[in-house]
Amino acid sequence: MTSRRELIIGLTTPVGMGYIPTGFAFGVLACQAGVSPVLVIAMSIFIFAGALQFAAVPMLTATGGLGTVALSTLLINLRHILYAIPLLDTLPKARACRAYVIAVLTDENYSVLTTLPEGERRHLSTAVSLVNHGYWVGDTVLGVLLGKQVSQWIPNLDFALPALFTILTVEQYLARRRWIPAVVGTGAYIVAAALLPNYALIVSLGVGLFMLLTRAVAFPLVLDGETARGSDGNN
Repeated sequence: MTSRRELIIGLTTPVGMGYIPTGFAFGVLACQAGVSPVLVIAMSIFIFAGALQFAAVPMLTATGGLGTVALSTLLINLRHILYAIPLLDTLPKARACRAYVIAVLTDENYSVLTTLPEGERRHLSTAVSLVNHGYWVGDTVLGVLLGKQVSQWIPNLDFALPALFTILTVEQYLARRRWIPAVVGTGAYIVAAALLPNYALIVSLGVGLFMLLTRAVAFPLVLDGETARGSDGNN
């Protein structure tokens, strides 16, 4: 019979392997951009949101106002609200553990927790979240400590995040065969970059989110260009 420790290790090891390049790259790139090493590590400890942390680096080093940073943060992490809702009934009862699991509910933590039976989720969610969080913080620390040397060995490390999201986009398309979100996001960014280059990220996020929500509300039965098949069974 698999022990609880073995189960946690088995669940979190793939996440840890995925965090090695991304967490490490964040530590390297943030330090190269001029962010204080202490702040870089603090971001991974207290924020723990990979995509947001990468996006925050240029916002912190640019002249954008606090309002821009706050609104960008909201738009990027809005999906986490949807992640938390279906898990609320199966999270730990202790307030501190419950608050922690919700605070660190990343894409990867959500994926792992949803694979657990509901009866096990309440008991394992805190430990799983702690281990995954530890992977990310540890890899960030390595990036901070080895950043100067690694940047000389590995050119174009700043392409790690675009490459990661390109892979995730392709994987999402292959899994669900829905192309409209990718087209909407790409189109929104192209338009925003052309019209408001200084606010391209925040404008494209807002426009893309608005368009996708509008489509979901106005055309709930239309699936990526195909009209949902009716109940008559026609193919």
